[in-house]
Amino acid sequence: MASTDFNMLRLEAPRNVLQITDGTEPTEEALEVTNPATWLRALVKQQKQAERDLAQLVSLCGNTIDHNDQKIRQIEQAYQELSEGTRYVYDRLSANEKITGDWIRSELASAATAYQAFAQNVWGAIIERTQEAADKQAGQAAQLARLNDSISFLAEANVARSQHLANFQGNVEIWANEHQKRVEYLEERLLDARQETQRQADALQQLAAQIQIPKTPPPRPSRQASPKQTAWRSPAPPSTSSLASVLRRLHTAPTEPTRPVVPPRPDRRIRRPALSPPAPARPPMVGGGGIPPRPPRRPLPPPPSPSPPPSPDRQRRSPTPACRTLTTEELARTVARAVAEGVAGAVWHNPAPPAVRTVRLKMTNPETFDGKPTTPFDIWWKSVTKYLSFYPETNDQQKIAWIGTLLTGTAKAWNLHRYDTVGENDTWINYSAAIRSEYHDP
Repeated sequence: MASTDFNMLRLEAPRNVLQITDGTEPTEEALEVTNPATWLRALVKQQKQAERDLAQLVSLCGNTIDHNDQKIRQIEQAYQELSEGTRYVYDRLSANEKITGDWIRSELASAATAYQAFAQNVWGAIIERTQEAADKQAGQAAQLARLNDSISFLAEANVARSQHLANFQGNVEIWANEHQKRVEYLEERLLDARQETQRQADALQQLAAQIQIPKTPPPRPSRQASPKQTAWRSPAPPSTSSLASVLRRLHTAPTEPTRPVVPPRPDRRIRRPALSPPAPARPPMVGGGGIPPRPPRRPLPPPPSPSPPPSPDRQRRSPTPACRTLTTEELARTVARAVAEGVAGAVWHNPAPPAVRTVRLKMTNPETFDGKPTTPFDIWWKSVTKYLSFYPETNDQQKIAWIGTLLTGTAKAWNLHRYDTVGENDTWINYSAAIRSEYHDP
């Protein structure tokens, strides 16, 4: 299993119970691992030793091995769990993928615990089937050595789990510090933007207060009004404001006089005399057999009588363009609007800061949980809660449905039973309390 070079490790595909019983080898190729971790060396060593111990038990039992025996079933179950862990490592390394930290924190310790139970049970079965006393004594010594190896393997698994937990905690703290710095930076930017907005609003209010709009003078009297009603008061003295003075001068400026209406010229067309009546038709030709007479011509209608020229009273005046002068109020409003727009454009012309691009991180889903007593629950549940805290917008039903996809084995059966019992009325508080009460670590 191990190479001659200490920095190299030969990893073979694990064999299942049927292959060991039949004596067949796996078809997958072996892998060469460079600079393997200590826990990986221990895992490969215990897997190879477990295959040899199980093959020895099969050789002692022969064809009389009973797979329905309780001890044999425990041995096969422990070996299956150990080989599944080795198979996972083999598949990940063959695909050039990294072993996840969640698997090291949870499944590696499960594989070490399974090998400890396997070594104790398989050598107990070997000693029971050994007849010679010397062989039994050698079997007891081998069982003790295997138990010591399993304890060392379990210690390596715990050390690897502690290291990965420390690394994970460090990564979480780094992320939390960066997030806190980002929040503080955004709060400072928001405070600066609020202060700048308030300052610009105050400046605009002060500028608007300086603009004075003059009052509207009385309307100009009409021509039909009496002289008493049309008495024009002298205009008020000009104000000190330059804008009001300009508006008053524009209002009192003389307007363009209206052009007089020129009557249209009379009709000077030449009148032609009426045409003379047509000559009578010739009498028809008599005798001679000549050309038949021509039919008489139709008389032309008389020309229309010329209409008299229109009277000057009924003549329409030609439309002239209306020369309208703006009132003081309209002119003041127009100038005030133009000044306000120019001031607003000058005050509020503050380019927005460049948008900061935010990258949405994506976390990897936690490992599955099978509900076995040997599988740690607290570590898995912490990884689940840490994952859900990264997505705070998730509601209770989505959380419960998502956790159902991570459960396998007895844990999945428990989840289905709870759904059949509670249904859609389940809440996250009740569900989390129920699963922690069901699968808490001792």
